[in-house]
Amino acid sequence: MKVVLLSPGAKVPKRVNDYAAGYDLFAPKDSVVKPGRNLIPIDISIELDPHTEGEVRPCSGYSINGMKGFSLNDLKTEKRFDADVIIGTVDEDYRGVVGAIIKSYEDKPFVIKQGAKIAQLVVKNYIGKPFEIASELSKTERGSKGFGELEHK
Repeated sequence: MKVVLLSPGAKVPKRVNDYAAGYDLFAPKDSVVKPGRNLIPIDISIELDPHTEGEVRPCSGYSINGMKGFSLNDLKTEKRFDADVIIGTVDEDYRGVVGAIIKSYEDKPFVIKQGAKIAQLVVKNYIGKPFEIASELSKTERGSKGFGELEHK
C-alpha cells in the first residue's frame, strides 16, 4: 500500500504492534471539533492493495471513554469529550484526502491537537461479485429474524 503525505503535519498510518488490526490515524494540525458532525482531514492520500477497502473507524478506548481533546479556554489540560468517530469507507480506487468523520455530542467546541490519534484505518478484503436476481433464498434456522428477534428454544 502507498501513502502520500499532503502537509507537513501529516503522518503515515501506523499499527501499534504486529497484532493490531487497525492503523492509527493522526490529526495533522490543531483541529476544532464543533457540536454535530465534523470532517477532520488526515492530510494523506492512499493507494490500497487490489480487492481491499479501508474502514475509518473509532478507537475502542475513545468509544467507551470519549475523545481526548482540550477546551478552547484551556489548551493545556487534556480531558475526554463526548464525541465519536462515525465509520467511513475508503474505496480501493479513491485517491483523495482521507478524513475522519467526528460526531460531537458536546454543546461547545473542543480542540484536537496536532499529532493526536483520532481514528483508525482497518484494511479489509472485499467480495466484488454482482448480485443475481433470485425468486427465493436458501433456508436457514434463523430465517428472517433479526434486530435482536432471535427465538430461543
